[in-house]
This record gives sequence, structure tokens and C-alpha cells, in this order.
Amino acid sequence: MTHDQEQLRIKEWLTEYDMAQLFHETTFAQMSLRQLQPGDLLVENGDQMQHLYIQVEGKLKISTALPNGRTLLLRFCQPISLIGDMELVNGEQAKVFVEAINTSTVIAIPYRALQEYELKHAQFLRYLLDHVSHKLNSISLSASVNVLTSVENRFASYLISIAQNTEHLKFKRGELETTKLTEIAELLGTSYRHLNRVIKKFVDQKLIQKHYNGIVIIDMEGLQKLSNGSLYQ
Repeated sequence: MTHDQEQLRIKEWLTEYDMAQLFHETTFAQMSLRQLQPGDLLVENGDQMQHLYIQVEGKLKISTALPNGRTLLLRFCQPISLIGDMELVNGEQAKVFVEAINTSTVIAIPYRALQEYELKHAQFLRYLLDHVSHKLNSISLSASVNVLTSVENRFASYLISIAQNTEHLKFKRGELETTKLTEIAELLGTSYRHLNRVIKKFVDQKLIQKHYNGIVIIDMEGLQKLSNGSLYQ
């Protein structure tokens, strides 16, 4: 894709999501596209971020590092979402990991352009405030899921949140393969052994089937009941 084609695609996306009016033409000229493959990290804990990212395709997973070295799942992001908005405002290092769940696309906007042209404009600031408020509410909900629900509830919520929109609701290899179960257990605040017991229980209850290369959801309604409406989103 040439630079002109990329700029045209960016404007099409921002118009589609009713965001084009938020940006000065000089800011547009400095925008670029970045495509992520499953497992790619867009942001790592401790990064001194230089860009605001607008997610326009795919699904991203947001987690944070705890003082004991473990990680905790916070939320999932789908279009349209902003990454780096809080760091733009407070100037602090990133305190989260942002990982692509599937093929995802983000628009990257340099902070320097936003600081020069957009942070002085009320329309952009209102949009930023609305998005930060929504994000804090989502993180608060996810924290309550982790603290106040059982591992069974949490895993059901996780499965629903991360399920691909495919006919058989089958997870792609790499997301729930055996080598990843330790990571998922940490994200859900439980142990590898306990998660395995929950998986076996879900299999026995015919909620899921476990295959050599992943997990297939066979009773989405049952998982939704078990999640009690609490989702990582």
C-alpha cells in the first residue's frame, strides 16, 4: 500500500467511525497504519509511549502486571478503541500489556501532533474524556469479575469474550493450546491445576469440547448463564 493509499484508507476509517472531524489536516498527514498478527504486542508494561493508537480492526487483549510478577486480565478491546489515551494525558509509562488476539489494525498518531494541534480543541478533549470514562468503567467491571466471581464464572466469561465469530466457535491454534494454559490461568487469577479442573468440568457438562489444537464451544447459552452476564469487554 502506497502512502497515498494508506492516507485514503485512514480517512475512510475515521469517517466510518465519525472521528474525521476531530483531527487537523496536519495531524492526518502524520498518521500511519500498523497491522498486528495474533500474539503481537502493541504495548508492553513500562513503555514510554509516543503514539495514540486507534483500533479499527480485530480484537486486542489488555492485561496488567502485578507486584508479585503475575499478570491480570483487564479487558478486551474491539473497534473502535483508543490505546495510549491515558498516557497521552498523564505522560506516564504504560502500565499494561496490549496483545493482538487476531489480525488487527490500528491507526498510529504521534503524540507530538496531538499535543500541538488537538489538545487545545474542546471537541477532541470531549471525545477523549468520554473514552477514558468508558475505559475506567470497563476496567472496574473486569476487576469485579476477577474479585467477586468463581473461577468457573471467570473462565466462562473469558471464553465468551474471546470466542471468534465463526460458525463452530472454535478457537484458533495458539490462543488456548496447552502451552498457553498457564498464562490464561494467571490472567484469570487462578492456578494451572485449578483451570485444568474447570476445563474438565466444562467438558463433562458438555459446555465445551477439548481438541488437540484448542477448544470448541458447544453450548454458548450454558456458558452465558454461567458467566452471569459478566464479561471481559
